[in-house]
Amino acid sequence: MEKNEQGLLYINMFIGTLGLILIIVGAIKYYEVVGNSTYFILFSGFILTMIYMNFLEKKAGISNRIIWTRSLLAILTLIIISYFYFDM
Repeated sequence: MEKNEQGLLYINMFIGTLGLILIIVGAIKYYEVVGNSTYFILFSGFILTMIYMNFLEKKAGISNRIIWTRSLLAILTLIIISYFYFDM
């Protein structure tokens, strides 16, 4: 893979992860406001989407180290956003 294509792949990985984080923050806020059983469906869909993204990243040839680093940064970012968004 060319250097330019690899950089574009990492940018798309970042944007996809950021999008999923925003979806999960919205799901948490939805549960806070409505509070019904749809919460389970939202989080199940989120988890299945993350599993599929990891599968696609492995198919694209991204190393496990980068996938795990992205996953840990996504979890850390979710915790930070949730803390500031829901604490205020």
